[in-house]
Amino acid sequence: MISSLLVLALALQSQAISWSHSHNNAVLDTDGNELQAGQAYYLVSAARAGSGGGVALDRRQSSQSSMVKQHSSNTNFGSPVSFSPASNSHDDMIIQRDSTFKTAIERMLLGNTPSPSHERAINEATDVNIRFSEMPVVWQVQESHHSSSKSQMRCVTIGGQPGHPGSSTVRNWFKIKRISRSNSSPEYSIMYCPSVCESCHVECGNIGIMEENGKRWLTVSQNREFPFMFVKAIRS
Repeated sequence: MISSLLVLALALQSQAISWSHSHNNAVLDTDGNELQAGQAYYLVSAARAGSGGGVALDRRQSSQSSMVKQHSSNTNFGSPVSFSPASNSHDDMIIQRDSTFKTAIERMLLGNTPSPSHERAINEATDVNIRFSEMPVVWQVQESHHSSSKSQMRCVTIGGQPGHPGSSTVRNWFKIKRISRSNSSPEYSIMYCPSVCESCHVECGNIGIMEENGKRWLTVSQNREFPFMFVKAIRS
């Protein structure tokens, strides 16, 4: 009995240390709070005036496809989005910030652990689905023709199936990378470089802005990343 409790205690301690490490890498909003899965945020330009505002869905005339765009006005925050991390487990154990080692043991023994779908922090460099809030489908990367040339470009559009990490959904996963160390105004870039399929050949790239006919579309390229920040959306 004692040896079993010792193994349990060591396992929980390891998980607590792992949680502490991941907390240090949590993505932060403009208030300095951790991004939470399922919560609504405005994804807006972190660059100065003239670099545009938030993101929204629009129809591209040259292809008649629905794509994600960035508003040209920095006063327009666009449509809120939410994030969901990749997981192959339905039994994830999450130790919340205010949990002590003792209460964590009690939760495990009593089966009273918090649901992984609630209050789950979004960490840097992990695979996430992105969706416009209240929409059932997620962002994905699709090939499209550039209107001014015969070359192909990779656009950010919608229509992806949420969850189910693997080869069938490899186009639906993105990563968030911090590009500024300031805690008062953290800036991030979004990458397309999924890890959900080890056997899939993926050409990684950064989410940037491609201007076409007065509109700014989100595309994937090898060029310099575009800086974003996350503003918590206040629900009425």
